[in-house]
Amino acid sequence: MEEVFLVKRATKGDRQSFEKLMDIYFDRLCREAYIRCKYEEDVKEIVQETIYKAYRNIRSLKEPQYFKTWLSRILINVANDYLRNKGMVDLELDETSYVKEVVIEDKIEIKIDLYNAIDELEDKYKDAVILRYIDDLKIEDISKILDRPVNTIKTHLRKALKDMKKMLKEGYFNE
Repeated sequence: MEEVFLVKRATKGDRQSFEKLMDIYFDRLCREAYIRCKYEEDVKEIVQETIYKAYRNIRSLKEPQYFKTWLSRILINVANDYLRNKGMVDLELDETSYVKEVVIEDKIEIKIDLYNAIDELEDKYKDAVILRYIDDLKIEDISKILDRPVNTIKTHLRKALKDMKKMLKEGYFNE
């Protein structure tokens, strides 16, 4: 696999390999950061800090096949620190919101409701949902990223989906 080769080279200090990896994962990092914070400027800050920390610490990565897991863990920590330092984030949508770049015509309402439903979840559930359904990771990988047992991740996903269904069914965000 080419990615593993790039990771191995990056861990040995090859800057071009690291840059290629960031090209591969950039959109994924942006999506994941967006789900957590909603604003384009915040997304830029979080992704930039994630890339910086990944670059500084790439040599500490012991198993190249877990690069995606390792990178997700960094992003989660950076996003949580960023949002904690910023205090409560205003979730009202305005001209600085990243939603307008993600949403497509007739599906605007559904996507905004879905993002809002994800946003309403407790962090432990939100992280599991984003990694599973936005980043399409396996439960075992999510378990490693979040450092929680597989059964706990399964429970978090079930609870999150149940809560989101309830919110969306009740029209919580359509009132």
